[in-house]
Amino acid sequence: MARPKDDAYYLSLGAGANQLPLINAAKALGLKVIGIDRSIAAPGLKECDLKIEESILNYRKIYYKLVNLVEPSQIAGGYAASFGEALQSFAFLCERLSIIGLSRTLMETVQDKFQVRRLLSEIEHGAFAQPLFLEITQSMRREDIEQLGFPLIAKMRRGASKRHIYRLDDWNEVKHFLSRKNLENLGVRGHDFLLEQYIEGDEIIVTGFAQNFHFHLVSVHDRIAQTTPPYIDLEHRFPSRYAHLATSIREIHNQACLKLQLSDTPVVSEWKVVADRLYLVELSAQIPGEHVADFMIPKGVHYNYFQNLVKLTLGEKIEAVPEKNRQNVTVKYWAENPGWGEWQEATKSAAFARVLNANPPKAISSNLDRYGVAGFLS
Repeated sequence: MARPKDDAYYLSLGAGANQLPLINAAKALGLKVIGIDRSIAAPGLKECDLKIEESILNYRKIYYKLVNLVEPSQIAGGYAASFGEALQSFAFLCERLSIIGLSRTLMETVQDKFQVRRLLSEIEHGAFAQPLFLEITQSMRREDIEQLGFPLIAKMRRGASKRHIYRLDDWNEVKHFLSRKNLENLGVRGHDFLLEQYIEGDEIIVTGFAQNFHFHLVSVHDRIAQTTPPYIDLEHRFPSRYAHLATSIREIHNQACLKLQLSDTPVVSEWKVVADRLYLVELSAQIPGEHVADFMIPKGVHYNYFQNLVKLTLGEKIEAVPEKNRQNVTVKYWAENPGWGEWQEATKSAAFARVLNANPPKAISSNLDRYGVAGFLS
């Protein structure tokens, strides 16, 4: 596909700090950018050529404002560096603007962990495995649940940021968890959850792009998490100790892209590794968080993730990933406040360091509660 004309715009759904690398990549490729954010003070809007003040979830209002601002044919592509409902909102805009992206129906399917597990159960590969899993319904039987084995994990079918992940060690804990009183206290519904077998093993995260239903592997790195629920992220290390599984990882993801009908989208997945067998934790069609895309990949792989994401969403061929000259990269998180002196000492050699939450709660319930993050090169 030819590069868009000079009057072409790239749509940035969201303009916060996480969206800045995407906005800058689009501008570096010669595109004008339309930024959309509910806060007119969002840092990314300063870099945008046109600005729309609106919640990124109000897709109908956004579409109305867009078509009154520019001709739809002037919008060459776009993306949302976000997750959940924001990606569903962007999928609606893709359909209405006829730009590259997953449809609303497909996005909803990919965001449902139960549907993803069900569809990927058809993958045929010797290294691929999944935990036993079960959909929560009103007609569930005790025998069906116990067949998963204990301990088991209960997690949201459409959850993110490691929120609402629970370990259940026996039948009594399952009964208590699924009780109406407990679910009401948690502010959730039973059928919003998925039950699955707990797998003990090292964890890896895979990132890449699906283009023309073919998976392009960008990176594999190790994830170190807390050993108790909600298993929040503590470290990400590149390269992975399981880099030798790259061929199997590519083959499995190629099948996954076909089974899920993923094309022209970023892909990120989490796996448990047991004796070189890959057990799927989850797979999603979104940009990886945890400073993987904006720090680990450019520093460790020497690959411009966001520039290639822009190319992907414009319909251009993405670049090959370099295979040599890789650098060791670690992204480390602090769940609790270590104290200012200890924080300064621990991060003095860091490539970057950032306090995310100066007053984290005593009980960490998700990745969003962590105190700080720092990136290291070695």
